[in-house]
Amino acid sequence: MIDRRSTQIHSQILRVEKIFEELAIAYKRDLENKSISDEALVLTHEVVEKCANILDQTMTLVFETKILPKLSEPPKRGGYFPAAKNEDSYLSGMGQWKVKDLGAIDADLDAALRSLQPFSAKENEIYARIRDLASKKHTALEPQVRREQPIVTTVGHSGNSVVRWNPNNVTFGAGVRISGVPVNPHTQMPIEDPQLSIRREVWVSFHLAGTGEDAYRLCYDAVNATKRAVKLLLESK
Repeated sequence: MIDRRSTQIHSQILRVEKIFEELAIAYKRDLENKSISDEALVLTHEVVEKCANILDQTMTLVFETKILPKLSEPPKRGGYFPAAKNEDSYLSGMGQWKVKDLGAIDADLDAALRSLQPFSAKENEIYARIRDLASKKHTALEPQVRREQPIVTTVGHSGNSVVRWNPNNVTFGAGVRISGVPVNPHTQMPIEDPQLSIRREVWVSFHLAGTGEDAYRLCYDAVNATKRAVKLLLESK
């Protein structure tokens, strides 16, 4: 299937891959700094929204190239890339394109679309997540939340006082005490004390608020699922 729009779709895939690379850099920086930047939130939004747009544009191109010429009455408006959780939902989605009987019109395309549906395989659930998150673009994606893993940075003495600091921003010299306990300038940590509790916080990943989904993994899966769908649909007979 050769169409200028096909080339444009592939160019958009290259763009979303680039955005994902920028997202990975932003996440790594924010995890190290223990912060959630606006850039990270915007890039997360852009990855998901771009994937949804690519899927819809691919569906439109396939429809106009393969199906529209066979219809006696075209739909008044287009639809979306179907991401159905069951057969009824799939037929309803295809009804937007006026092709509920797609299998009778183009069996190969119907089989290809069905193979990408969430009700066909668990790995396809990502398409429903892309659609769901992209639909929230007017309210924006919810901020990612961190998960903290205890190991060494919060200091409490006898359970009565707590001191926090960021080792990336603070360097202790000789003679410094925390909660009355001397700090070893070589290790940058208080010396061992039976009444001292030491814990280090490590930000390991970002998760979407409200769902607990790993934001990096979701965006990674979204990009790869989009590429898989585009390849299958544009190369279908």
